Amino acid sequence: MSNVSNFQLTEEMIEQFYREGYFYAPGFLTRETVDAINEENVEFANAKGDGKWRSKGITNIAEAKAEYPKTTDFLTDPHIVRIFERIVGEQVKIWMGMYAVVAPQGNGLEWHQDNQYTHILGHMFNGFIALDEITQENAGLWLAPGSHLNGRQPNLNGDGEHRRAADPENGTPCDPMKPGDAVFFHRETLHHSKKNHTDKPRRAFAFQVAAASCRLAKTGKLIEDRELLSGYRK
Repeated sequence: MSNVSNFQLTEEMIEQFYREGYFYAPGFLTRETVDAINEENVEFANAKGDGKWRSKGITNIAEAKAEYPKTTDFLTDPHIVRIFERIVGEQVKIWMGMYAVVAPQGNGLEWHQDNQYTHILGHMFNGFIALDEITQENAGLWLAPGSHLNGRQPNLNGDGEHRRAADPENGTPCDPMKPGDAVFFHRETLHHSKKNHTDKPRRAFAFQVAAASCRLAKTGKLIEDRELLSGYRK
């Protein structure tokens, strides 16, 4: 079963990614793949929590394969890997992936950059895939176009669990997303989500892709503990 529907990456999308810090990928995953990913995470999505944003992540594809076969299958799909490689211009690794849920009536995250967490140097991007119909009514994503050009921003939350950047002046809500739609954005593009005003959890899958040449800023070392996706599935 194919994971990708009829989505085709264009040079214009790649140019927008580097110029504006993001691009939309409508119909990125098939509905069958979306349903299979949700099925792997039913218990987590419906668990009673504290009403906050929460996630369940994977970093090692091989270790996650037994528990999340469909999720790891789409992340290693050769067609999808080629899309990732075209965006960064070289072979890639998955830095992390996470099934992300905003609880009913729960709040999303404040403005932040993912590079405020582990500081990584080199070409990277984030993917955010809707696993439900997502609008601003249920904690839709916001982006700040062009904010990646300002580099890594100070974290205003200190050592708090979640990072926070200063609110941008040009924060823009993302277009409504159908299950399987995606938006790709630079690791230093400011983003956040507001409140889920509905009585259902808002489900999404977010992941971060790193060029094989990326290095950890603190040590200068390559990120050797992540698996190269090119040729992973033979």
